[in-house]
Amino acid sequence: MALFPLLSVTPFAHFPARLEILTTKTPFLLHEALTPLFLLFLTLLLYPYKSFLRNAIALPVIVGLYVRFAVLYSSSHWGLAFCVGAGAYFGSLQAFNLLVVKDVGRDEDVRWMIDDTGIQSNGTTHGNGTIGSETHTTKEGRPKPNGENSPTGNGSTNGTANGSSKGVSKVSNPGLGYPTLATYPLRQRARFTFSLLCASRGVGFKFQVRRVKPPPSPSDSHISFLVTHFSYIFVTYIILDIFGYALAHDPFFYTAGCWKTPFHPPGLSQEHWTAICFPASIPQDSTTRWLYHNIVRKYLSLFAVFAILSQLFSIAAILFTTPIPITAPSSWAPLFGPVHEATSLRGFWTVFWHSIFKKGFSYPGEWLAYKVLGLERANVWAQIIIVFSAFWNSAALHGVGAWTANGRGVAAAGYFVIQSAGFLVEMVIIKLLKALGVDEKGVLGRTVTFIWMMVWGLWSCEVFFYDFLAGGVAGSEPVAWSTWRWWTGEGEAYRWGPPGEWMRWDANSLGGWGVRV
Repeated sequence: MALFPLLSVTPFAHFPARLEILTTKTPFLLHEALTPLFLLFLTLLLYPYKSFLRNAIALPVIVGLYVRFAVLYSSSHWGLAFCVGAGAYFGSLQAFNLLVVKDVGRDEDVRWMIDDTGIQSNGTTHGNGTIGSETHTTKEGRPKPNGENSPTGNGSTNGTANGSSKGVSKVSNPGLGYPTLATYPLRQRARFTFSLLCASRGVGFKFQVRRVKPPPSPSDSHISFLVTHFSYIFVTYIILDIFGYALAHDPFFYTAGCWKTPFHPPGLSQEHWTAICFPASIPQDSTTRWLYHNIVRKYLSLFAVFAILSQLFSIAAILFTTPIPITAPSSWAPLFGPVHEATSLRGFWTVFWHSIFKKGFSYPGEWLAYKVLGLERANVWAQIIIVFSAFWNSAALHGVGAWTANGRGVAAAGYFVIQSAGFLVEMVIIKLLKALGVDEKGVLGRTVTFIWMMVWGLWSCEVFFYDFLAGGVAGSEPVAWSTWRWWTGEGEAYRWGPPGEWMRWDANSLGGWGVRV
């Protein structure tokens, strides 16, 4: 019962470049990705205090392993190839941040504020060390529940959510960290170090990013946590299944001459582009096709990115709280912020969109602005440096990821570079609104910034997708098993090939126990 004529779109399982990798290129080996991360873990565990000698020995080795990893799998043209480059860049940046920018052994913000591992228990002695029983109390003198002493609303370190301290008297809560942690048993210090490496958003630590939605309370039901994330996986599966079907039936995504950006004109004339880069079901008139391209395609692609990130996050949340219980639900604050805050470019990036890399991207800028240049936090140039640091590091991560996927990454990187310019333009717009007496948070102010965000986003997003389309991403499959394609009669339901081929032991590494993906 196929709804459209079946097109000859090659499933990812039989993508020519993927078959070439499996037969001629070095297969992706899981331990090669984990080795530099393990070395960083050992370095921070054995000597958490910043020193020139430690960094001179450890940092070049860790970064060198990441560079080798990225180069080894460059131009792979396969589903995980983007993750190879992006992971290598962020791993190198994380090592730089934790070894050079931060001093894990001395910095006061590298403190554990939420106990979800059993290491601290409010005044109980653990091994050779103790953690004090400092708590927050309400006006009536009752202690607040465990987990509410942490920065959950606005990321500040004052221990109150959303910046409000009404009715709460604060008692000092320094959190758990070094040097106190140095007296704890090795197992507990290893747990702390592992959590630090995984806390890219700082959830549960004093350095938590601002405006993250509160995580589940330690007193919340674990069942409700699992139900929430399984429901996210189900909804995002539906989105990705529909997206995969749309990709297969829209010639724009797999026809090279159709791809374009403001900086890359299409390889076809406008007449030919309009004629061949749309599904036959879309009416021929220019207005409908403009709306289809700029609204339907772009928003469907945005929803797909949102769904992929949300699904991976929920899978990881379930995996590392239930079958591998090394964290608790209170470590898993929601990935995305409230969508109603996305009424400006700043609101979209700083509040709504995921903050997985936000702290890591901004640390180098903070280090340069505050420590190297000695600028005040309220200084305009300091804020500009931090904004540019965040977006340029994001540009590098996505650019390197696109490069390992298809050998090119200028457009993917360029998208995030121009976002920093978009921030500056928006700052000018907001200042003009203030000069005209318009409240930025009022109806008119939000309308103006929302229109600006939409115009800028629709204009610039094609830059981001260009390298990925050129890399054959549209020839991949977003779901392993497609209910929709099975129902419409498009062959077998599984889209990644037999499950036994997804991962297998590699006979030529680690004595036959290396994992080949």
